[in-house]
Amino acid sequence: MKNSYKKVQLSFENCFDQLYFLESILMLTKEVCQEKEFASIYYNLPPKDKFTLSTERNHYINMLTLALDRVSNIKQINSGIENELAEL
Repeated sequence: MKNSYKKVQLSFENCFDQLYFLESILMLTKEVCQEKEFASIYYNLPPKDKFTLSTERNHYINMLTLALDRVSNIKQINSGIENELAEL
């Protein structure tokens, strides 16, 4: 039983490593989008194209925020499961 617990524990650690990596990628991408949007970097586009680019960026920022929320939820769920298994 102890060996099985070690394997499960290792799986949780691997899962958390992957989640933290994914979270870092999502956060970095979101920050880049926000920085460009806040700095109004539109690459000398005409006004109509600026609006389109801004709308697109904001859509990406919103989707990245939702993805980050889901990653956080998964991390919390995994922590809960890990704690429950430790009590068995």
